[in-house]
Amino acid sequence: MGLRLYIEGATTEELAAGIAAAEAVFERSGVFYKDAMNGMLAVGLWKMKGFPKDDAPSEDMDGKAGVWYEAERAACDACCAGWPQDKAVRDKALGTGPGEPKAKTANPSTWPERQKLYPAIIERLEAATGPDRQLDIDICYVMGWIKEPGTAQEAEEMGLPYLTGDLAGVAKLAQESLKGWAIEIDQAPCDARLIDPAREGDDDDRSVAAWRHFDGQLYMERPPANTAIALTLAAMRLQADSFLDRSW
Repeated sequence: MGLRLYIEGATTEELAAGIAAAEAVFERSGVFYKDAMNGMLAVGLWKMKGFPKDDAPSEDMDGKAGVWYEAERAACDACCAGWPQDKAVRDKALGTGPGEPKAKTANPSTWPERQKLYPAIIERLEAATGPDRQLDIDICYVMGWIKEPGTAQEAEEMGLPYLTGDLAGVAKLAQESLKGWAIEIDQAPCDARLIDPAREGDDDDRSVAAWRHFDGQLYMERPPANTAIALTLAAMRLQADSFLDRSW
């Protein structure tokens, strides 16, 4: 779970600017956003109770609440910059929740079509018997890395990554995209796991595997054909958790 900004009518870019402004406040203050939110909730509950003197939040909690309010104001100001005064949102807009999928923000204009294609790409990865350049370019399209569908020949011409055949290349992409996450690879049978660095409990743990879940449950009958496919599949399952009903 991460920071989310809920402002009706804001574009993806405006929301991203707001989140960046909030994150800057938390970084500058040295207060983790979850601690600041806990402070805000404590102050809010105290207010709801009528400000009883014997139940006032500690000075530490009050200070953390102040950081939350500052971050929220910064987020709203950045998101609504240039908006008419009567449309701009000033508070009660910052919260937490699943982040916008990177596949959506990479190319918002084609997202509705690509979202519909996403489950079929996962199924093709599960059934793949080896490297497949057509599948590589189709993955690049649904991820928003290229603007339109293409052919296997165009994948070569554009120098697109070998997502179904080059483990080192896929691992590099995953490490750049998922900073701090651990990557585990099994060679035989082929499998891959992306492990959430937070792992704060079952509700927050976003860790995912390609074939065998951490509790032993199998996502599909057979393991992936190779390790590159396994890691690509795990990454796409993780991405899909933010916008698809889980079917694995």
